[in-house]
Amino acid sequence: MPRLIERRVFGWTGEKISPLILGSWEYGAPSIASEEQAMRIIRKAIELGINAIDTAESYGAGLSEKIIGRAIKGFRRDELFIITKVSYDHLRYDDVIKAAEASLKRLETSYIDLYLIHWPHHYVPLRETLKAMERLWSEGKIRYIGVSNFPLPMLRAAREYLSRTDIATNQVHYNMLYREVEKELLPYTVQENIALQAYDPLALGFLIGRKEIREEYRWYRLAKPEVIEAIQPLVNEVRAIAAELGKTPAQVVLNWLLIKENVFPVFNTTKEEHLIDNIGSLGWRLSKEHLDRIDRVWVSIKLESI
Repeated sequence: MPRLIERRVFGWTGEKISPLILGSWEYGAPSIASEEQAMRIIRKAIELGINAIDTAESYGAGLSEKIIGRAIKGFRRDELFIITKVSYDHLRYDDVIKAAEASLKRLETSYIDLYLIHWPHHYVPLRETLKAMERLWSEGKIRYIGVSNFPLPMLRAAREYLSRTDIATNQVHYNMLYREVEKELLPYTVQENIALQAYDPLALGFLIGRKEIREEYRWYRLAKPEVIEAIQPLVNEVRAIAAELGKTPAQVVLNWLLIKENVFPVFNTTKEEHLIDNIGSLGWRLSKEHLDRIDRVWVSIKLESI
């Protein structure tokens, strides 16, 4: 396994980061991963060339940030790209400032590379939140400002409320199954050179054959027997393509995102073998024939009725 992973320019920022971003929402849930296990995965990912790590203050009520802060000790901070998010209930001006300071303390760092609004709030003025984030940016506490789960109209508005910098990214739900962003949001981000981070790229594993419905996944739309059954034709097509290419299903599903312009999958894993497997999605491309086959099966699945 090579120690250096290719770098990709992160939108208009010019930052060169790993095309795959290590997600960490599971690291705040002790029932899924112990702190020691999470730290091992983070360090191994960095050793293998993953330099972008995504977290949020809400993951494990801050535990995920603390784990990352401890795990990155011993690595050069300026070679890492740390992403975290301010919660939905901390979007008032003063609350944003306090939340960022708390995240900095938990991460044990003097700056956050990319600070996102985790979810839009329809009762807190977006202008107020972004003014606070722009203050943090001007003070050097955050290097870039981003949003998450923002539809196109809100993304446009967010850009207008910043006077000295711009929105660097929108992190959204996007994978081979859920493609709503392709209608308007993705073309816009490509046009404006705004990076798009795709979270849940493997659909919690259901896209690559998982059928187990764990208690902590009950909130998830796919975590229903009838839904899992409905998407099996797509799962089977992915498996067939993987077998033809000598790849794994996870590598096929991640590569489907990686070959798209300015799209950065945010993947989660608690096992080293899965980390190495996911990294194998880099350095090659699905052919047009394979993409067409995937699309034909995807069109036949009626998601709106699931």
